[in-house]
Amino acid sequence: MEKLIKYSLVLVGIYTAMRTIIALFFYDQSSIAFLATEFNQDQMDEYRARVLLPAFFLTLNYFIYRYFMGKNPTSALWPIYVISVSLLITHIIGFITFMPLTKDPIMMFFICLFVSFVARTGHNKRKNDIF
Repeated sequence: MEKLIKYSLVLVGIYTAMRTIIALFFYDQSSIAFLATEFNQDQMDEYRARVLLPAFFLTLNYFIYRYFMGKNPTSALWPIYVISVSLLITHIIGFITFMPLTKDPIMMFFICLFVSFVARTGHNKRKNDIF
């Protein structure tokens, strides 16, 4: 399980680093937000507005709340877990309200579910190592 956690987190890190570089420097040349998707530009804009941005704000609100409560994350994996759970919540709301049940949103939902599971498992292991 330890190797699965490390391998999965390395893959997520590489993917997010690649997407960050593309978003920062090549945004005007990349017309869609994901590399392999069947969304057109309008669907991608709606996905960004209804899923990605609310997940970002939900995550920010959670960490602001934790700050005012005087709590710090117990491991470095906790923010990854919170972000993936925020994406899961907004995906579920998106499925209920607007997103079509096609291959891409369902695949992104399962990827977020897998990352949530791996980050939570890794966090629990790291937390037990600390205490």
